[in-house]
Amino acid sequence: MNHPVQTIWIVTREYAGIAEAGGVKNVACSLAEGLVRQNKNITVFIPYYGCVQTVSTLSFASVVTVGMHSYPVSFSKAMLHGVEIIFVHSSLYTKKRAVYVYTEKDALLSPTHIRGKGHTDGDLMNMILQKAVLRYSFLSNRVPDVLHCQDAHTALLPALIRTSPKLNKLFAKTKIAVTIHNAGPGYRQVIHGVKKAALLTGLSESVLNKALFNGNIEPFLLASEYGTLTTVSPWYAKELTSEKYNDFTEGLSGEFERRGVHIIGITNGIDFDKYQTRDSTCSLLPFSFDPASGDLTGKYRCRDYFIDQLSNFHGPSEIKCYGSIKRDPHAVYFSYHGRIAWQKGLDVLEKSVKAVLDQIPQARFIVLGQGDSVLESMLIGLADKYPGHFVYLQGYERALARLAVAVSDFLVMPSIFEPCGLEDFIGQIFGTIPVAHAVGGLQKIIDGRSGFLYYTEGASNDAEVLADLLIKVASPIVKSKKEGCIYVPGYLEMIKYASTLVHDTYNWNSIITNHYLPLYEKIDSPSA
Repeated sequence: MNHPVQTIWIVTREYAGIAEAGGVKNVACSLAEGLVRQNKNITVFIPYYGCVQTVSTLSFASVVTVGMHSYPVSFSKAMLHGVEIIFVHSSLYTKKRAVYVYTEKDALLSPTHIRGKGHTDGDLMNMILQKAVLRYSFLSNRVPDVLHCQDAHTALLPALIRTSPKLNKLFAKTKIAVTIHNAGPGYRQVIHGVKKAALLTGLSESVLNKALFNGNIEPFLLASEYGTLTTVSPWYAKELTSEKYNDFTEGLSGEFERRGVHIIGITNGIDFDKYQTRDSTCSLLPFSFDPASGDLTGKYRCRDYFIDQLSNFHGPSEIKCYGSIKRDPHAVYFSYHGRIAWQKGLDVLEKSVKAVLDQIPQARFIVLGQGDSVLESMLIGLADKYPGHFVYLQGYERALARLAVAVSDFLVMPSIFEPCGLEDFIGQIFGTIPVAHAVGGLQKIIDGRSGFLYYTEGASNDAEVLADLLIKVASPIVKSKKEGCIYVPGYLEMIKYASTLVHDTYNWNSIITNHYLPLYEKIDSPSA
């Protein structure tokens, strides 16, 4: 019989407020803090990167062995909102200015450090973290009821534990889950070849062969042999176990299907109160408003404030501004905020923007984010071609990113694939209607009620499908000759409904109570 779950360890490469990169940071932080509110004892393990500023207290030092080398590590502790944070210190982490990729400063120091590209020693960074967690358990004589590994960076932990008699005995009553946040190319942390993987992990070739696929060792395949796999929405769980989506996983989804692997889909929640528009200290917006009640006056005051900022841009130093927005009280505003990556469909967006702006002179587009240099150059080109109608804010700063979403009528999400998506939630909280590609977790948008979805299966031109929808949704605002969605009855009701839906259904307390706690209880421990 399983014993009640009380202590949970979360292992992650990023965490909101400590070290931020992608959506994993929000899940790791919100899940941990939400579990604390459920009176669970939560410990989070994360590397202490050079960009970390959280003050912590040193616990002890040790050594972990990876391959033929020993690496000094030390552990320090901090408490944040009831969550115990255990930092893993290593020179490999402290030299890194960002979680996963090289920064512009890194690129100036070495020709091998390419801005926006992944760390060349990423495999070693992942391995040291995972082995350090196990070392910490030995030295502290602590083990959790549940070990929850976040994404492929930590997905070798189940095999490391269950194939070692010593570790398996230590963690005999521990349940292990691995959450897949993204199984797309570049996200799965594959290790090239069995020989390299054996040297790096210390696992036998017979164990590693269970995860051999296309000549690589796939951490998620190995995790499926020794732990419970989850992912961040039920829609993505279906895609991950279907060969129809091989193009987005380099064939891994078809291999999951062939092996009969079961993946549990739990839609990510969101901390509604951290974005609460009625309180500017939470939303970080200059003016308050309340989409749930239909009061959007402050939203349009935010828009005026934003346009004033752009007219003579002196924003955060980490942001570069390309292009401009021409003031027009009858304009319709679209925004995109997120990684500038091919997965996010930025090439589709670029073609759609041209089509929309060529037909609707009242259209305005705001894009904020950073990433792929080719895509960034493409966006800069749009800003040059459509002055007054298109602005690209290159970089990331939290308050400005929120403002860019909040001032718009529509949030465009043209992702090629999307495991869950949090931006649609943020848009809905801010009274901005999402217009999204009907893939993965974006299908939580209720078409015509909480946003708009477009479908491209069988279409010859994705950009044309998106452009047609953007023109269609913009038309009622343009025809009203007034400011924003508030004067379009169907849109106002959609905004009110979506805000309430996110608050009531997708808050983290509900997600944890209804999904994560039952999952933890349901997982069988080896000694059960």
